[in-house]
Amino acid sequence: MQNALNGFMNGLSGADRTALERVALTVVALEGTDERAWAGHRQNEVHFSGSLVKLLAMYAAHTLRFFSRQLLLEQQPSSSDAFFLALSSDFDHQITTATPSTITAQHGSDATKIVPAYRTVLDPQLDATGRPIDVEFTFDYRTQLRGMLLQQQNPGAAASIHGVAFGFMNAKAGDDGFFRKPTQQGIWLAGDYLGQWTPVRIASTNDGQVAQATTAVDMARLVTRMFDGSLESGSPTDLVQMLLGGGRSWFHRELLWPNGGLSATHAKIGIGPLKPNSAGVVEKVVSEALKVHDNNRNLDFVVVWQNLKVPADPTRAELERVSRMVEATISGFQPTA
Repeated sequence: MQNALNGFMNGLSGADRTALERVALTVVALEGTDERAWAGHRQNEVHFSGSLVKLLAMYAAHTLRFFSRQLLLEQQPSSSDAFFLALSSDFDHQITTATPSTITAQHGSDATKIVPAYRTVLDPQLDATGRPIDVEFTFDYRTQLRGMLLQQQNPGAAASIHGVAFGFMNAKAGDDGFFRKPTQQGIWLAGDYLGQWTPVRIASTNDGQVAQATTAVDMARLVTRMFDGSLESGSPTDLVQMLLGGGRSWFHRELLWPNGGLSATHAKIGIGPLKPNSAGVVEKVVSEALKVHDNNRNLDFVVVWQNLKVPADPTRAELERVSRMVEATISGFQPTA
């Protein structure tokens, strides 16, 4: 795949080269093997990526629910109040300790920005005696998650992020290897898309200091593990369901896919404004995380791309360049069997 991607990039010229040279891309083959084939272009660069990074809030919420279910089994609290007390007693110190120092420097005196709002996020399911026997999301919180992911709504994103807090989200990203504190590279989400909480920023290649950023390769790692079920969040069912609807893909919206070859079965799109350039012009960057099905060969891939710069919402012609980049890379994959 890497050879195919390199060959495609080397063959570009003119406007195609200008547009695609700065696009970051990672493609991972989901063939059943521990040594997954992958290819990338600018995949280790940290880019401001708009709403694509909301995937970290989704993962953090499901991980918190998974941890709370484990606590329920181990401690068997006698009531809802005892359950929430146990959560705070067991988790708060660990989360605070693991939170990146940039966040604690900004918000360390305000625990609401560091540790989750447990009662907002979690709804213990009680038996007839009032003893918790399971944990689900509260109705309101699940509604906000769906608003963030399915309706692409920033109010839903802000509520979802406030529920799991900057500290827990980014501590978990670091624990799982999706963010490296020494180099400040990986998936970073420390802004709520509405400016209700003071953002905490890291350096990016495309937009200076930003609060919502990722590398293509780290987002691809997260999404790949969502689909292979190896994340520390229990069953991947809910995570996968939140991304259903490949028709939301930029490529499907502009009728570039499906075209008999590739189709997106799951998608999370991103778009957001960059800071004004030296001429005062505000460009947007477009991004996407996909599960892609190769209909001709019955193969699946994770695709993450970002940093497509456009003056407004992306046009069919602008997206068609990226689709060709993705298609060329996938076509280079050779199954092991």
